[in-house]
Amino acid sequence: MKLKNFDLKKKVFIIAEVGNNHEGNFNIAKKLVRLAAKAGADAIKFQTFKTENFIRKKDIKRFKQLKKFELSYEQFKSLKKLAHIKKIKFISTPLDLESADFLIKNADLIKIASSDNNFFPLIEKVLKSKKSIIISTGMINILQIKDLTNYIYKVIGKKSAIKRIALLHCVTNYPVEDEFANLRSVEYLIKNSKLTIGYSDHTIGNEACIAAVAMGAKVIEKHFTINKKFSKFRDHALSADYIDLKNIVTGIRKVEKQLGRFNKEIQKPEKKLIKIVRRAAYADKNIFPGEKITLKNTKFLRPALTSNFFNLKKIIGKKIKKTLYKDQKINLDI
Repeated sequence: MKLKNFDLKKKVFIIAEVGNNHEGNFNIAKKLVRLAAKAGADAIKFQTFKTENFIRKKDIKRFKQLKKFELSYEQFKSLKKLAHIKKIKFISTPLDLESADFLIKNADLIKIASSDNNFFPLIEKVLKSKKSIIISTGMINILQIKDLTNYIYKVIGKKSAIKRIALLHCVTNYPVEDEFANLRSVEYLIKNSKLTIGYSDHTIGNEACIAAVAMGAKVIEKHFTINKKFSKFRDHALSADYIDLKNIVTGIRKVEKQLGRFNKEIQKPEKKLIKIVRRAAYADKNIFPGEKITLKNTKFLRPALTSNFFNLKKIIGKKIKKTLYKDQKINLDI
């Protein structure tokens, strides 16, 4: 996936997922934008919806709660403006088709929740918008992910999909217990998909986000709250607060540096130590011409005083041409 003014080849894209942790309080929503930016996140994410368009009114308790959490389109425009002032991207998840139309015009990216990764009218609408899209893969297996990917290819083409789409490994539970996080799915999806792969975290703690980056995740999404004990709403307890998010960002940026390149070579700081910590061969007694060098008349001591890789096989058993005196260094030209 390619993002405007962001190079995924060099940096992991970190999303502070507010969701509905503002609980309908616009001032808290604004504060969360500021805190996310201060913590070093690259984007803030919300959920945008008209409650009556995705929840049955007969589900009275749920409908009432989400109606309370609902922010207006104008409020989301203000949140986007604030995000841009703070130099982070504004992302939201549409939970109905009308809200998708709004976000197509107003969001920097659009996120499809795991709950809707099989809601093809919504997915198709967003795909046709030419927006970059992040899709969570909770509650579907690899065969269903391949079906979803093939559908995306059919709608916008493989080349466009590679440029615009990221899939996030996600386990849909609140919270996810450690034994079910299954972080190796990140590596598995990288191996089995041409799309950008990331991780959406529902575990308690910071470790899973950082571990996912070590496994190759290019996008990290972590739930974000102003206070883990803000209310009984389920998302607060599993969310990162400001300190957590700052630590996640710091940890990810550190791991990015530590990962390095996919090879095995001598690193720059090692090179200056080679002469000091490697061993060289020294005569353990006087060795005269025609005698062979053996393990009995040789000792191996630090420092080597050379950066050349020492090859024992090239010395042991070799007949010498000139006298080697005790404690004299043995070179290959003897």
